[in-house]
Amino acid sequence: MTEQNSTIKTILKSGIVAGTLDAIAGVIVYYIWFKFNPFQVLQFIASGIHGPTAINSGIPMILAGMVYHYFIAFVVAIIYFFAYPKIRLLRDYKIISGLLFGLGIWLIMNLLVLPASNIPKGPFDAGLATVGIMWHMVLVGLPIALITAKHYEPKKVF
Repeated sequence: MTEQNSTIKTILKSGIVAGTLDAIAGVIVYYIWFKFNPFQVLQFIASGIHGPTAINSGIPMILAGMVYHYFIAFVVAIIYFFAYPKIRLLRDYKIISGLLFGLGIWLIMNLLVLPASNIPKGPFDAGLATVGIMWHMVLVGLPIALITAKHYEPKKVF
């Protein structure tokens, strides 16, 4: 396998794993908090670009929400993948850096991206924020960090 193929495979794997774990957590949490079904969660994601009308707009917005969700997962996977060899702390403290990366993702999404989007605004909920931070740390940042670290480990030759 060429280095380029290995790079693409690693980014795809970390993006798919983190994106899927994030989606599962989001579906569970948004069902508990708001009684959203999985399709409504994806429509809610689509509302970030298409506005509140996306929330009950059927299959096109469900698919759009899924595309946007995984696009973001791949972007953060790419960022971490290319930062990893350049930032020694990421290599020396894989677990801590993965958890902190997940926290950073949550902060950027919730303090910059979502407020600038068309997602309907709601009141701040400390419980939801705490759960969201924890799931992004454990289910998004950590898998990306561990999958990326495995890619960069020296290959064992027998």
